[in-house]
Amino acid sequence: MSEPNNGLTLSITRDARPRYTGERLLRERPKIYRQVVRLLGEGWSSNKICKWCHVTRETVRAVEKREATEITARKKSIIRILGNVAELGAARMEETIGKAGLRDAAIGTGIAVDKMLALTGQTAALQIVNIPLPSAEEVAERKAIHAKLSAIFRPYPELPEDGT
Repeated sequence: MSEPNNGLTLSITRDARPRYTGERLLRERPKIYRQVVRLLGEGWSSNKICKWCHVTRETVRAVEKREATEITARKKSIIRILGNVAELGAARMEETIGKAGLRDAAIGTGIAVDKMLALTGQTAALQIVNIPLPSAEEVAERKAIHAKLSAIFRPYPELPEDGT
């Protein structure tokens, strides 16, 4: 034990690491605390929240642990809302096929579906198309074959009407 100038002894804990509970953030910066809870509920990563809100990763984890039930409820609420938006958007797309508002309905539906998949931990199916492009030698070879075939199958000159 050490004694400071005022004569009182300092308590030393077995584990000298600080314990992050989020209480100090709630007490001193309540707006930031609520923003961290909101962003966690929207599915943001801890690193993004740290940079956006200027807090440490440990603080974000502590807030997440402390508000786990609220964050889960918020995620479920957002998922339900986005599911409704996706359903309404799909219905709107079906109604507006061939009309001008289809593009906007398609974009809104796609955003809602992507966000809903992100919040439920699913990933969107990606379809990657590989288009093999011919090399310069292959292009030259194809041109040569095309020229030979064109020479063979050139239209014949007009035959006389009498058949001779």
